[in-house]
Amino acid sequence: MKTTRRSSVRNTSAASNGRLKPESEPAMKKFIKIILQSTIKEKMMKIPARFVRCGPKFSDNVTIETPVGFKRSIRIKRIGNEVWFENGWSEFAEAHSISKGHFLFFHYKENSSFLVTIFDVSAMEIDYPLDKVNVIKSDDDDDDEEKGFSGFENSDNNDSSEGVIDLDELLKMNPRDNIKSEKITLIDDDVEG
Repeated sequence: MKTTRRSSVRNTSAASNGRLKPESEPAMKKFIKIILQSTIKEKMMKIPARFVRCGPKFSDNVTIETPVGFKRSIRIKRIGNEVWFENGWSEFAEAHSISKGHFLFFHYKENSSFLVTIFDVSAMEIDYPLDKVNVIKSDDDDDDEEKGFSGFENSDNNDSSEGVIDLDELLKMNPRDNIKSEKITLIDDDVEG
């Protein structure tokens, strides 16, 4: 019987030497979840059963990341064949104002990490918070009307405030005002001639 080089390679594979094989490419990498009232009430989100069966195998903690880079570690809860996002999920949902009717699009990246895109009830992607901020109404909020917009001073006093742009000055700097009309003149000459 002939021994080929190919068969010897099989016998010395990473699996036979006890080394870990790299994570195989999962058959499914994406799923959509519609948030129901029960998801909000239970403070957990169930991962679709088919994704659990055919998707990647992940550890007891996963990382969820939004398109703006907000990351949250979430603990997995396993109940029989069901897998749920549990500890950390309600904080993530609260930080992104996730409520009944929102659509969440999950894309598995690797190493128990998901990229999530969040759509509100109008099917529009949300404006993601840049970080988790708890806004508390304070007594200082009452005088916002006196300032024009919250956080910006009224530009009626011509102080050179940082971040305030005078619209008249901006229009004077418009490069379109300096465009010569030579092309228009040439076209007019061609039409007359």
